[in-house]
Amino acid sequence: MKRYILTIAIALCTIYVKALTVDDIINNIKSNNITLKAIEESKNSAINNIKSTNNLSNPEVGFEYHNGSNISGNKYGFSVTQKIEWPGIYISRKKVNQSRITIENVKQINEYLNILLEAKQLSIQLVNLNKKISVQRDVVTNISQLYAEYDKGFKHGEISILDINKLKLELLNVQRILDELKAQRDAIKEQIVWLNGNIEIDQLTTLTNYPIQSLETLEFYLSEVVKFDPTYVEQTANVETMKKNLSVTKMGWLPDFSLSYKFTNELGTKFNGFAVGASVPIFANQNKVSASKSELIATELSQKDLLIKLETTIKTEYSHVVIAKSQMYSYSNILESGNNEKILKKALEGGQISLLDYLLELRYFLEARQTLLDIELEYNSLLTSLNKYQLLN
Repeated sequence: MKRYILTIAIALCTIYVKALTVDDIINNIKSNNITLKAIEESKNSAINNIKSTNNLSNPEVGFEYHNGSNISGNKYGFSVTQKIEWPGIYISRKKVNQSRITIENVKQINEYLNILLEAKQLSIQLVNLNKKISVQRDVVTNISQLYAEYDKGFKHGEISILDINKLKLELLNVQRILDELKAQRDAIKEQIVWLNGNIEIDQLTTLTNYPIQSLETLEFYLSEVVKFDPTYVEQTANVETMKKNLSVTKMGWLPDFSLSYKFTNELGTKFNGFAVGASVPIFANQNKVSASKSELIATELSQKDLLIKLETTIKTEYSHVVIAKSQMYSYSNILESGNNEKILKKALEGGQISLLDYLLELRYFLEARQTLLDIELEYNSLLTSLNKYQLLN
């Protein structure tokens, strides 16, 4: 009785195990991906290095000692010198560094998005392969059953050896296709596990549902680029950085200062004093302003070019996804309007078609079903690319 209750409990637990979804895979990879963790540390290092560029220079400490004659004695002294740039430069450079920090943050977001987008696209390919394997298994089962029936007829002298050999070759062919699909699925699974920090994910072979995604208007996707695309946001930040850097470069014509404290002991007399110096920037800043202006113009042009490329890509993807959606609907209506495989089997059993005609017709409908699965893959892959900024949530 206890064993019976335990069996029921295990069965109930199995029934209510939550099915794996594409979102589950993405969430796992967010937590376990090693590259994402490395990106975060690299970003922190880069930001700290940026902050260090606006510090005061290190003070210089000097010591001097001079041997004198027996009459005059020795002379010694030391000094401390601190160099200071024009005060306004520190404020302007701080603004530049804030923009550079923004760029580092956006770079991290871009790499983060690329990894998650790769994971989602792999998951979509996995769904497609699981669907194809399911269809191909049905075909193998169908041909195997048919072969078993014909083999019995062959043993009773009712079926020719040619028909048996046709079925043997067809069975080898459909089994070969099934094995190839399984190999492709194993390769995708390995890539997903690698993205998950080499941690296994259960139920990958049972994932057969594409993620729920909606197709928005073209205008919606074009507006998203300027707001959320990390490459464009980074380029925008680059333009702002170049503008602020131009202000810093113009201040290069302003003098730097040095403040010094000096102590000297000579003939027993001690001297204390201060010294102030200023640099005259006649040579060091030549051509730097012109170079900064050219760099700003080049960055602005790159930004415009990038926006055109991104918008062109979105328009192309949107056009293809609309076509794929229409094709998917058309194929589904035909293939799901009736059970073509069963109709063919009945025609074969009734003697209305030959075995060769049956195999050719069966292959025709199978190819059509595989074509539908390929269109579904294309549609979901393109839709994922269009909706990729949702991964940043």
